[in-house]
Amino acid sequence: MKLQAGDTVSIKYKNSMWEYRDRYAFHIPEFNYYEGEVLYEKWFEAGEVGLTTDQPHFPFRRLRMERIVEINGKKSKLSAKSLSTSKDGPERTITIKGSTGSLYEVQIGGKRGPSCSCKGYQFRRSCRHIVEAEKLAA
Repeated sequence: MKLQAGDTVSIKYKNSMWEYRDRYAFHIPEFNYYEGEVLYEKWFEAGEVGLTTDQPHFPFRRLRMERIVEINGKKSKLSAKSLSTSKDGPERTITIKGSTGSLYEVQIGGKRGPSCSCKGYQFRRSCRHIVEAEKLAA
């Protein structure tokens, strides 16, 4: 099942603290359950999705897609690999000219996914240079 912005879903999510449960004096559940409306923000990293909450001081949560186990009671096939075509194939470095004339090194492919040497990527973990490099590589 693909998560479309605006869909209301119920998600079973693998707790990231489960592997470390023996280090805590209190119970750590293996799974967390969340309900809300799907949203995406431009500053989310690749492989992340937002889910609204009913709390005004905490309007949404960011979830890693590879940790989603079930969506609306159906087994999830989402993973970081299936979400980005840039993670397939060998790693390549492409030089992209920015809007100010600066040159940026963009790495696509490989296991880690895309990255860029620009300040925007360092801050947001996404930038237009990656999009441009992926278009060139296709």
